[in-house]
Amino acid sequence: MAFIAFTKLIDFTTLTAKQRRELKTILGKREDQLKKAIKDVESALSKLEGTGRKSQKQSKGRR
Repeated sequence: MAFIAFTKLIDFTTLTAKQRRELKTILGKREDQLKKAIKDVESALSKLEGTGRKSQKQSKGRR
């Protein structure tokens, strides 16, 4: 959400061509970082879901 709000604050009409290229580069790198972070989180979640629960110790009943 912050990524979208940040881009709404920039007035692209007042930027020079060089500034637009630099901004596009910065935002592109940030987008790649966010995509990698999401991929890492999804990977970790899938590993957690696959582990299952630890089995409980069974108590030995008195006979």
